[in-house]
This record gives sequence, structure tokens and C-alpha cells, in this order.
Amino acid sequence: MQPLRVEIASRLPDLQALEGQLAALSAAAGAGAYDRPGFFLPWASAAVSQGQRPACLCLWRGLDLAGFVPLFRRRDWKAAFAWRAGPPVYGSSPVFDLLFDPQDNQDELAWAMVQTLERMRWLDLTFENLPADHRLGCSLAHAFEQRGYSVERSAGLGYYLVEDVASGAELEAQLSSKNRRNLRAAERKMAASCDVGLCTPDDDPEEAVKVFRAVVAASWKNCPRMRRVGLRLYEAQIRGCARDGTLRFWSVSCQGEPVAFVFNLAEQGGAHHGYFTAITPKGCELSAGTALMYRSIKLSLDEGAASFNLWSARHNIKRMTNSRMQTLTLNISCAGSGARLRLEAASQLQLLRQAFRPQKPRPRT
Repeated sequence: MQPLRVEIASRLPDLQALEGQLAALSAAAGAGAYDRPGFFLPWASAAVSQGQRPACLCLWRGLDLAGFVPLFRRRDWKAAFAWRAGPPVYGSSPVFDLLFDPQDNQDELAWAMVQTLERMRWLDLTFENLPADHRLGCSLAHAFEQRGYSVERSAGLGYYLVEDVASGAELEAQLSSKNRRNLRAAERKMAASCDVGLCTPDDDPEEAVKVFRAVVAASWKNCPRMRRVGLRLYEAQIRGCARDGTLRFWSVSCQGEPVAFVFNLAEQGGAHHGYFTAITPKGCELSAGTALMYRSIKLSLDEGAASFNLWSARHNIKRMTNSRMQTLTLNISCAGSGARLRLEAASQLQLLRQAFRPQKPRPRT
């Protein structure tokens, strides 16, 4: 076996040049939908537009990419402008994981990752809202603990999901009578005046892009940040997920006018995921957003989805799910005295900001 070497992709063009190798590695690794290049590379571009810098670890054996760590750095003024690192962040970030060739030596890959990270300048590594089986979090936490680093674990968000059901009908049977009645009423209201469409990897993604543009333009999500970064991000992901084979873009139209969409991701033979939605005022009147999300979940289960994770902690999502996944946040701190001083300074600055923050008066009763 050829020796392992590690390179750092520190520019966006370097990452984009890896699309073919990332596609091959993610296919071999059975990667999740968020870790495939059609989804990840547009997200990386959005993170760079927000001032983050790639520091992704690429582990090679000869000409073959054997491992990939999606790591980005950012300067944080709250920590005396130290480098802090983690996955690329934009908005409500999904969880990105380590990619590795399952036929390779995973212990050797993990050791090479840690050795490379030790040579990089960073204050801490933070990975938020990780599932219990997150490969990158487990590998890094174990390896850095063995090296004497401080590894802190804290509770993350609890995400609603659907699991252990084989069909949409079985899910409906598990819902409370109130929720089942209300969701069915929303579906009937939508069906009475709307048409539902689905764009998969077998269809032209440009049709989904057209719907996306029309709905977002008429929705409350049409904000400056969306126009500056979001439109380019999500349109690129629609096309990219079609190439990845994970696209499930549901849409609702009323008299030919798009009024809502649900952008989901599907792993063949595995989990399906909720990702991004938008709805126009007219769609709200027709209850199209709730009804479309509920229908997309049920039909995903009928299609054979092992589970459906909505990656949301919003209470209005709870009524159409049957379970909840508790996550954890992982923080790995540098071992040096300089790093500890900066972390302590950051903590003290946070306390000062809280002390001088004006308190809002309590409302009179």
C-alpha cells in the first residue's frame, strides 16, 4: 500500500478542483447527502463569502483521495482575533462529516488528521449539534483526548425526526388524533386548488430552479442576504444534488403560479432529510407549506426511506414526527498556555459584554 500523505485545501478553487475525487470518495464511503460535492461545494462557497477560509484536510494514497475533513477557519474578535476552526458555517448549518475510504486503515487516517491539525494555528475546534454516530466527532475527540487535549461535550439541539415506521399510513396511525385531523385538513385544502410536483435526479433541475426563484421572490425570505448569497447557494445545490442523485424538490402551484416548495434530500436506501422551504402569502392562505412537508414525509416513507430527519427543533414540526434525536456539541481546545490565555480572555470579554448590556424593562402587568 502506498504511503499516506496529507494536503490542505486552503482556497476555494482547490476545493472545487476536487469535485470528481470527492464524488468518487463519497460514493465509496456511502456518504450522507450533505457530504456529497453537489451539496458541500456550494456551501463552502457561501462560507468563503462570509469571510471563512478553507483548511480542509485531504488524505491521499498515490492519486486516490482516501480521506477528507471539511474544516474551515475564521478570525474571531471575541477571542482576541485568534483562529477558530470547525465546519463551514452559513445560516442554520447542516452537520458535515468525515469522508474516508472504508477499505483504508481508519486508525492511520485519524492519526494523520491529528498530526496535521496539531501543526496548524487554531485556538479551538468546535462541532455543533452532532448526532451520536458522527464519525468525525468521534474520531477527533478520541484522538485528541489521547494526546492530552481538553475535549468538552455539551448538549446540542434536539431535532425532530420520523423513524421506525415503514409507510406514511403507519406514521399517520402513530400521530395524535388532533394532529392527524389537522394535517389531513391541510392536505385536503391544498388538493382542492393546487397541483403538486416533484423534481428528482431523473428530471431537469432547471425546472426546480425556476420554481425556487419564483417562490423566494414572493416570500419573506427575499432579503438582502438571500439576494447576495443565498440565491446562488441554493440554485447551485439544486443542480448539484441532481448530480449527486439526492434531489427531492417538491412544489405546489395554484393556477400555474408556484406558491411553495420543499427542498429535501434522499440517500438511496437510507435516510431522507428536510433541508429548505419557502412559501408565498398565497401559499400560506392555502396551508400549502404544512401540507406539502407532511406529504413529502409520507411519500418518502412509502418510497422506502429508512428514516426522515427534519433537522429542526421548531415546535410546529413536532406534530408530524414521532421521535427526537438529541445531539451534542464538541469543543476541542489547544493545549498551549497561549491558547488557554486567549480562551480565558474570550470568556472574560463575554462576561463584560453581558454586564454592560442594557437590560430591557420588564413589562407591566
